[in-house]
Amino acid sequence: MRKLFKIQGITTALVFSAIMFALVACEGSAGPSGPAGPSGASGVDGAAGVQGPAGPAGPAGPAGEDVHHEEEEEEHAEHSAVLSVSPTESGGTSSMYGAGFGAGETVSITAGGRVIGGATANDEGAFAADAKVTLSDGMYTATAIGSDGSEAIAPLLIASK
Repeated sequence: MRKLFKIQGITTALVFSAIMFALVACEGSAGPSGPAGPSGASGVDGAAGVQGPAGPAGPAGPAGEDVHHEEEEEEHAEHSAVLSVSPTESGGTSSMYGAGFGAGETVSITAGGRVIGGATANDEGAFAADAKVTLSDGMYTATAIGSDGSEAIAPLLIASK
């Protein structure tokens, strides 16, 4: 019987030792770190913040004119001229249209310090003209000035294709 207990004790000790060895063997030392994973998706913008307080008021402007000139207003209303010009490239042709000039008024059109065209207003004060423009590329102000003092401006774009 003693032998039986001794064998059981040895067997139990061996089984227990094998289990402990297996647990320790599975626990090995840590390996090197792997590569970083892909970045996550960007987050959504947050809600807008609260608007700050208004700044201080600026200084008051100069007082306006109280005098009422009906004659000047009537004259100005008669000659409210307008101008429209088409963009073109340097050396190209620009179409120019005007209205609000005096009937039969001679109109001179300038841009970049040069006269680029001219026309005579019809009985309704309108004109249409084409002009060859030799200005370099850029943005200009075209000005139509009538012989009776009417005046109108429009932007003129000169650009290469």
